[in-house]
Amino acid sequence: MVERKVEVDGNGEIQELHCIATILPIRSWRYIIPFLRMTARVQKQLEHTRGLARYGLKADLLHKRFWTLTVWQKKEVVQGFVTSEPHAEAVRRFKDWAGEGAAFVEWTSTKGTIDWNTAMQKLQNPTFYYKTK
Repeated sequence: MVERKVEVDGNGEIQELHCIATILPIRSWRYIIPFLRMTARVQKQLEHTRGLARYGLKADLLHKRFWTLTVWQKKEVVQGFVTSEPHAEAVRRFKDWAGEGAAFVEWTSTKGTIDWNTAMQKLQNPTFYYKTK
């Protein structure tokens, strides 16, 4: 299991933060390289997005499963990120790449840490399931 945690713009103040976790199982090995390339592009986008406090990535490459966890200073900034490139392209492409169980969940927290245990619990009842072919 590979895991990465990055603090981008955390200001250390206690506030209500918006958290989003995803589980991204990839349906076929043929999509892994394009998915990893897209992930690198989206990661660069994250690093330059105002309003993002932290993000974390986990990968179980052997089982073609990936997780993301982002912590945002305000929910309002998320929409701008989601609809901007390259993330918007990733969403379009993921419709083809997604395996069974691909989903995301949103919640608020004052902790603001990359808490994988909480994210995994929250993903048991996701906000949204991606439709797979």
